[in-house]
Amino acid sequence: MIIRINLHPAKKPKTKSNPGTIFLLFGILIAAGILGAFWVVGENIKADERKVKGEIQKVEASMSEIKSRISDLTSIKQKIDELNNRQLILARLTSIRQGPQFVLNEFSHIMTNPRDVIARKEATEQGWLLAWEPENVIIETFKDVGNSQIEITGTARTMDDVQEFWTRMKTSKQLRNIRLLEISDKKDSISGDTVQDFTFRLDANFNYQTREGRELVDKLLSDDSSFDEPENAESQPAPKQ
Repeated sequence: MIIRINLHPAKKPKTKSNPGTIFLLFGILIAAGILGAFWVVGENIKADERKVKGEIQKVEASMSEIKSRISDLTSIKQKIDELNNRQLILARLTSIRQGPQFVLNEFSHIMTNPRDVIARKEATEQGWLLAWEPENVIIETFKDVGNSQIEITGTARTMDDVQEFWTRMKTSKQLRNIRLLEISDKKDSISGDTVQDFTFRLDANFNYQTREGRELVDKLLSDDSSFDEPENAESQPAPKQ
């Protein structure tokens, strides 16, 4: 009896592919691709946002620094203006000097009859009597009693001489509030004539301007903020107005 054995594997029947499964796989792949693309785009957007925030922070820091500088500049300008004002005040104080010699010069002017035509005209307009003889008044004491006040005692030949002396003092711009405190008759010890003994009290301006001080103030008030000390400037009274 003969037995036949088939050594070749049996062929499996071919299965038909399902189109729906293929479409599903494609759909899954496409969805995964889209999600991946959205994720990449989202990460890029986040990176851009972080970059923009960083730039905004830098700009805000720069603006804060600029505001601080502007505030510092304003403060510096205020300090410069304050220093300039102080400098101008000091310059004006420097332009003024004090001294009794200026008051004495004023009394020398009062006790001297003017000689030139213009000065005589001005004196006449102020009420001076040009025919008056200043020698008729003798100042015996000239005393500083404080608070820019001085007291003058002396003798005059007549009441008219006292009146003329008083008139001339009142026309002075350096003397104010002239008050006749006392006047009385007395016998002159030499001539034996009756003379007028008087006492005046008045306010005197002991301040006078100096040339170097005026130059300093003029330079500070000019457009050029830098200035040098005036050279070889000598103190002198301001011209009488």
